Amino acid sequence: MRPLRIILLAAVLLVSLLSLTASASTSWDKDDHEIFELQSALEATYGKSTNFYSLLDIPRSASSLEIKRAYRKRSLELHPDKNPNVADAQQRFERLGLVYKILRDGRKDRYDHFLKSGFPKWRRNGYFYERYRPGLASVLVGIVAVSVLVEMGISRLTSGQERSKIERLKMSARLVAWGPRYQAILASLLVDQSTPAGLMPSKVARVEKKVRVPITGFPSLPAFPTTAAITSGSVDWDTQESLTRTVLTNPSSAGDSGAPIVECLVHEQDVSLLDKYSNEWIKLDENDASPTKVTQTWPFRLVAAVVNRFTGQHEDVLGEVEDDPLEQEVPKPKSSGKNGKLRKGNKNKTQ
Repeated sequence: MRPLRIILLAAVLLVSLLSLTASASTSWDKDDHEIFELQSALEATYGKSTNFYSLLDIPRSASSLEIKRAYRKRSLELHPDKNPNVADAQQRFERLGLVYKILRDGRKDRYDHFLKSGFPKWRRNGYFYERYRPGLASVLVGIVAVSVLVEMGISRLTSGQERSKIERLKMSARLVAWGPRYQAILASLLVDQSTPAGLMPSKVARVEKKVRVPITGFPSLPAFPTTAAITSGSVDWDTQESLTRTVLTNPSSAGDSGAPIVECLVHEQDVSLLDKYSNEWIKLDENDASPTKVTQTWPFRLVAAVVNRFTGQHEDVLGEVEDDPLEQEVPKPKSSGKNGKLRKGNKNKTQ
């Protein structure tokens, strides 16, 4: 459960940081507030498309002299004495004066900036730009989506590492069982009837052989040739054997002396690992280290666990795997001959 908690914590922190960043307000000064309030008042009185320039009926590129002339003309039209029947005539005239003051000083550039970029709107206790603010459901969906992506990314990374470890252990076991020419022997088993000239099947691989190798395998082993190179007969097996011998004679790459030693059973293409607790042979397969699918991520496992809680029809996939007490109390007899049974896949004692 610890990896799941780490994934959830990382997702929560990420979404929280994004939410705080998105909701942060910009600090406006006194002049900015005056511009915002005046613009809002003009839009409420004359319409949404109204701005300082349209009120004076001039273009944005108008000079100071043109602005002054337009103001004088407009002030005559909006003067309260000429509009006695308009309830807010005095307020309109005062706003016109404020518009003229802003357009004739340094605040004009500031107004042009907001006119181009957009004006923030009043929200409760301040001005904010209108932007999407996710609700609780959207935040929860985002957390789940991010955590699933993180879990799948970690699984893909770790599965690739596990696949390499399994492949290295199998190759190391074949090396001990068949000798430095193990790659040629393995290739003769893989190509079957299409064996090219110079690569004859070996009888060594037909015999089961138990070997002891470090659980980490032998590092720096030469890469196994591709199937295309094998079938075309372009592989120099003598060179491959020479590279293998070079690795074995190099103490730094021959193996990890601190790694535990495990017992493997090599028979043809198959390599099995002895489980010392159950005394059974577990077949090693790189495909067992496949990355997590979407249906195997924690939301689906959580749903399966809830269903199991109420119906008992599904496996409790979130529970810890514990050893059966009966298996711990009753000792198992040691098998003779081949040291137990051969079983494919990973061992799971949960019934």
